[in-house]
Amino acid sequence: MHDKRGLRRALRACRKALGARARATGARHVARRALPLLRRAQHVGVYWPVGSELDPRPLAYALMRARHAVYLPAVDRRPGRPMTFRPWRPPFVPGPLDIPEPRWGRRMRARRLDVVLVPLIGFDARGWRLGQGGGHYDRTFGFVRRTGGRPVLIGLAYECQRLVSAPREGHDVRLHAILTERRLYRAQDRLA
Repeated sequence: MHDKRGLRRALRACRKALGARARATGARHVARRALPLLRRAQHVGVYWPVGSELDPRPLAYALMRARHAVYLPAVDRRPGRPMTFRPWRPPFVPGPLDIPEPRWGRRMRARRLDVVLVPLIGFDARGWRLGQGGGHYDRTFGFVRRTGGRPVLIGLAYECQRLVSAPREGHDVRLHAILTERRLYRAQDRLA
């Protein structure tokens, strides 16, 4: 566990060292690259960025302009429960993790989404991701590992977050792809 903690700290520092301007430019590059990949996805889950995470909001707004339904995670207040998703619609209020969530809107189960854009701290080209350590995404999308069904899981990151091999455990869920400001890593051939 200490190795993961140190790795997370180093990757966060690398991401933050990019600077606000480079991170904003990277988010716009990712949005331009992602739109063609998501053209057939009707229901897309995104995340609200925390700290120096790659900001998916430019992509979320572009998807909404193109008439895609966009959803944000809603974390259950009961520990160990999977996340659900609510339509991206203000007002946003802090959820149990102090991350903004839509206040209103019918909750949608994760398996009903076509694509989910996933935050991460580190990744490798095979689709393994190092997350924050809370297990929310692995717990919510564990069924994808078992069934191979939808949604397609696409991690968003900066190139500096790439690892030769991401640490993983038996409960970790592999991403189908990772999109950075420089390129697309296809880990599994199931893009939308």
